[in-house]
Amino acid sequence: MDRHSPYSRMRTADSRERAKIYAEIYDTAPGANVGAIRPPSDRRRRRLALYSRIIGPGHEAILELGCGSGDLTCVLAGLARRVVGIDMSGASLNLARRRAALLTSNMAQRVQLVKMNAVSLEFTPNNFDYAVSTSMIEHLHPEDVDAHLREVWRVLKPFGRYLVWCPNRLGHHKFRPDHLSMMSYGELRERMRQAGFAGFSSPLLNRPPMVDARYKVGLEQILTRLRIGMLWSHLGVRNVLLVASKRVAGAG
Repeated sequence: MDRHSPYSRMRTADSRERAKIYAEIYDTAPGANVGAIRPPSDRRRRRLALYSRIIGPGHEAILELGCGSGDLTCVLAGLARRVVGIDMSGASLNLARRRAALLTSNMAQRVQLVKMNAVSLEFTPNNFDYAVSTSMIEHLHPEDVDAHLREVWRVLKPFGRYLVWCPNRLGHHKFRPDHLSMMSYGELRERMRQAGFAGFSSPLLNRPPMVDARYKVGLEQILTRLRIGMLWSHLGVRNVLLVASKRVAGAG
């Protein structure tokens, strides 16, 4: 890796420098497919349907972290009275706003898109009853992962939930310089637990029903010991999908 690249500099930067580098990467670099609102691929539509099914309807407020071009944000508008999507890329947010404008007026009014760093959330505590991030957390510096999780815990309402999707460190993914914090099921579960989350669940395979996430932790441990690569995708552990609740002190 080029030692002068932003990802290389990110690895040794302090928290203040990292905030500037995040902005450099995501706001000044040209966004992918900016200027064209393209329909999601079949694979992406299946994932959007999966997230929607897990989250379910009837929420007051949902926060999407790293919303990108807003395809999931627009889906979430059908599940909550208010949906806030944040991203550090101004170009991606402009595309997301154009996408949201294509919704019916009632649905479009539910969507708010804000330029914001997911490591330092500019919301009051107990604001959302669901948070979602997909393909976002692995792009954070390892030290920022814990800060991010604490921030999400803070802005969630008591017993609010956080859905995280990210590539599994053990799941035979190719190296990418922008993947700074690859984690397994077990590693992400532990870091979320330390941030105050509990009640971890995950799809049984690649779709509901939801089961205790310890099943997926055990499964990835077995597959790692057996060195069986071809089963990771079929058994739903090549990527991590965790849902956890905000634990509240003193709750039964």
